[in-house]
Amino acid sequence: MSIRLKLYMSYLAMAIVPFILLILFIMLIVLGSGEQDIRELTKAKQNENFNQALVYGELTYVLREDAGQMQNPAFLSDLQERLSKQWAGLIISKDGTVSEVSPFLSSLAPDENWQLLTEFPREKLYFQSYRFTTHQLRFQYPDGGEGTVLLLYRTEQIPFFWHPLTMILSLLSILLTSLLLTYFVSRSIIKPLQSLRTAALQIKEGDLSQPMALQKKYCKPKLGRSNEVVQLGAAFEEMRVRLKHSIDQSLQYEENRKLLLSHISHDLKTPISAIKGYVEGIMDGIANTDEKRDRYMGTIYRKASEMDHLIDELFLFSKLDLQKVAYDFKVVDIVRYVDDYMEEQRFDLEKSGIKLVVKNEEEAAGIQVAADPDKLNRVFANILSNGIKYMNQEPEQSDNRITVTVSGVGGDAIICFEDTGPGIDEADLPHIFDGFYRAEQSRNSETGGSGLGLAIVKQIVEGHGGSVWAENAQEGGARFCLRLQAIKAVNET
Repeated sequence: MSIRLKLYMSYLAMAIVPFILLILFIMLIVLGSGEQDIRELTKAKQNENFNQALVYGELTYVLREDAGQMQNPAFLSDLQERLSKQWAGLIISKDGTVSEVSPFLSSLAPDENWQLLTEFPREKLYFQSYRFTTHQLRFQYPDGGEGTVLLLYRTEQIPFFWHPLTMILSLLSILLTSLLLTYFVSRSIIKPLQSLRTAALQIKEGDLSQPMALQKKYCKPKLGRSNEVVQLGAAFEEMRVRLKHSIDQSLQYEENRKLLLSHISHDLKTPISAIKGYVEGIMDGIANTDEKRDRYMGTIYRKASEMDHLIDELFLFSKLDLQKVAYDFKVVDIVRYVDDYMEEQRFDLEKSGIKLVVKNEEEAAGIQVAADPDKLNRVFANILSNGIKYMNQEPEQSDNRITVTVSGVGGDAIICFEDTGPGIDEADLPHIFDGFYRAEQSRNSETGGSGLGLAIVKQIVEGHGGSVWAENAQEGGARFCLRLQAIKAVNET
């Protein structure tokens, strides 16, 4: 629920809830008066006022036309009884002395000084929590005596304290409703904001490891909706994640830089030492023939080329590891692509005494993948180079062969490179794609191995959304397999 909707509902509740409470209180009053509902209470009040007026009119007429009836016990008894049913009564005095008090009034106020009340009538009186009013009439008895009639009648059918009590309860209900609504609405806003403040202070102190628990703790969205505070918390959490990723990336880059420098110093030491040795030989005149000088210069060139290749590998791996390399993806037919690439490599491999065999299985026909041709070329070149180095470890073996198989599994393309070399030690298989890892002596700097070839293969393949793994073939030798996700056929532009 959004904050705006919460505020609207709280404002609405502040108006409706006190009204409902007031209605319930009025119903309580009605029940306390003995009536069934407020309509009966209103009707009873109207009837009581009408009957009181009716009796008052009759009394006025009697006092004006036949004042002697005020000394008739039967008439007075009947009149007092009818008035008592309307919560009214008479106090009659003759020549200043009270001669008749309504039994109804006497029962309501047994300790009241009626004589004093007759002499000093009050406009408002309270008997048993009900408000009464007075009306005084003067008349003359037939014998010439001065008579006074004081009429007392109830003005309201509910106790007098209900009015201020109703007002107080209404104000209390409004106040209580406001406090409760303010508390619950502010709790769903202020506490999440306090959580955001705490997270901001943690970020200020450099602690980016604590995730925002705002949505779970305070604001549980329903039916996929979330309020503004949750959205702010989500944006804040995304900012924290991005900052943490940026810092982690910077730290990783720094670590890679240190590792790069370490491996450069280690792997370049041997070729640099060799270059220095051959240059000193030339300078000292050891290479005193054209043949020696040519051999020395060739060795220097080869070592310099190895250094250049090693530096390229190191920087490419570092960029791939930090995801700084941009991919130029194109839709390619994987079977045609592999055929074309391997055909280009066939002559160089055969020159090295290695036979290249390409097999395209039927289910691979027509599979298209999104690939960066240059990066995929680097993957194939590194895997082939790795196989060549392994097979060069077996000079007595005459049948050096690399078999490339393209197949399809689950609609994806599987490309396997299988060589006839010595295979990979089982202990090395889990680490074969780790950076700077060299298995045995076949992957050391003396033979041109940087320890990064297969690590670069893994980074590039995963950058294509695929996977790579290594295993030993059943007939011996190593097998490297790539899995690339297929895409639906589209028209190449």
